[in-house]
Amino acid sequence: MMFAQANTGKYIVYFKDKAECKNVSNLFSPKALEKRKKFNIPFDERDFPVKAEYVEQLIQKNIPVLQHSDWLNAVVISADEKQIELVKKMFFVSSIIKITKGNTTGVASISNEESCESIENTEYEENFSNSYEQFHLLNGDYLHGQGFNGERMTIAMCDEGFNNANNNPGFTHVFSDHRLLGYYDYVDNDSTVFNTGNHGSYCFSFIAGLKANSFIGTSTKSKFYLFRTENGNSERLQEEFNLATALQRCDQLGVDIVSISLGYTTFDVSSENHDTTDMMKNNTPSAIAVNIASSKGILVCVAAGNEGANPAWHVISTPSDADSAFCIASVDVNGVPAPSSGWALAADTRIKPNVAAVGQHPKYLDINGNVVSLSSGTSFATPSLAGMSACLWEAFPSKTNWQIKTAIEQSASQYLNPDKHIGYGIPDFKKAYEILSVANFVSNEKLESEFLVYPNPFKYNIGINNSGSAVINKIDLMNDIGQVIYSDNSFHDNSIALNDLPKGMYTLQIATSNGILIKKLIKD
Repeated sequence: MMFAQANTGKYIVYFKDKAECKNVSNLFSPKALEKRKKFNIPFDERDFPVKAEYVEQLIQKNIPVLQHSDWLNAVVISADEKQIELVKKMFFVSSIIKITKGNTTGVASISNEESCESIENTEYEENFSNSYEQFHLLNGDYLHGQGFNGERMTIAMCDEGFNNANNNPGFTHVFSDHRLLGYYDYVDNDSTVFNTGNHGSYCFSFIAGLKANSFIGTSTKSKFYLFRTENGNSERLQEEFNLATALQRCDQLGVDIVSISLGYTTFDVSSENHDTTDMMKNNTPSAIAVNIASSKGILVCVAAGNEGANPAWHVISTPSDADSAFCIASVDVNGVPAPSSGWALAADTRIKPNVAAVGQHPKYLDINGNVVSLSSGTSFATPSLAGMSACLWEAFPSKTNWQIKTAIEQSASQYLNPDKHIGYGIPDFKKAYEILSVANFVSNEKLESEFLVYPNPFKYNIGINNSGSAVINKIDLMNDIGQVIYSDNSFHDNSIALNDLPKGMYTLQIATSNGILIKKLIKD
């Protein structure tokens, strides 16, 4: 028996390499495989499992392996200082990061909700009632009126727990219809997600909540997964690792949209802190995972964070900083930006946050199914937006996650004049619906199947393989703020050299004789 020592701690150990897994598809659900085929998403090295022999060598040294992440090619271990010295000498280890246990007095990784007095309920039309104002600001009731309520879409939520959700009358319809497909606690490595954390239950109500003639969530007919990745009683770097692990599982399960009302800034030990300048580097564990999830076809909605009024931080938190994250800011029902909503860095050329939804004094369901308005934050704006995105995607199932995201951005109130507080502004989902309805506005399914743009993410060059009859008339590459940085109206080669471009997100638009193909690309 091995006894814990006083100096035993947790560490993230990153490996140098991976072995190819020829049977990687066995790790994925039928829905995930269908999605990959539909959107032409290939398997790559990131999908391969960590090397089993590396894990075995750690175990042989009596070092417990607590968790692993294939996407990060890393494991979490428990070890004392002597064992860590052994790990450092192992040939397959690239780096080690110590995880220090936090406490409840540190900077909260879940949005610091603002308290406010309950707002008197006002009756609105039909069964929107209490929730009507906050969703009407997005013109989301238009999609509901067209019969789109997120059916056939799968949404996952990552949070600190979903206390009493299994007994909450506001979620009875989800359980009785067997639309809760699964749940897991990555903090305690069990399935007790319903015994802790009110925050996740509140956020869940913005999407799935339903109370007759009183409250309706944005996407009540979707299927759901609930994952606890956040320990609400402490602040640990491992929580970002938990999130990365959950996001990989979402990919394997075929999840369409993930709502993340979590954010990370500083920790209890200053050596582990994220710096504000890190919020544009895509290098935190959670930001890396969000970018990978997006490249796998998942629309990842992430809260911008509530540090906007904090002079010590002020900007967005990770993983909303990830290039591919759909970063959501907070406004009130009149569209006024919440002072607490996180800003983009002054030097950041990207549009961050991307868009905004109501998070300031919104109505939601408490853990007993009562309509309340007791807290605020980007935590609440995010699930609202995620649910409406599911309804829009339901209407256009052949579109990719980037096409849905782009249409939402282009529908927003200040798309032509974005700022650093609420980005493109407040989306109009009726307008987004109309944008996607216009022929050739975004890629049609036939062009998607005929053109292969690879690799994605890329480092130096991208290749374009045209297997169909469409003639390429023009190619444009745009940066994250819509500026054309490359254009070719006489494209004849099969590749484009882009080695001089900085890392980040780009939009490739290929105008053909059969329509326009739009691809989102990431440069690593």
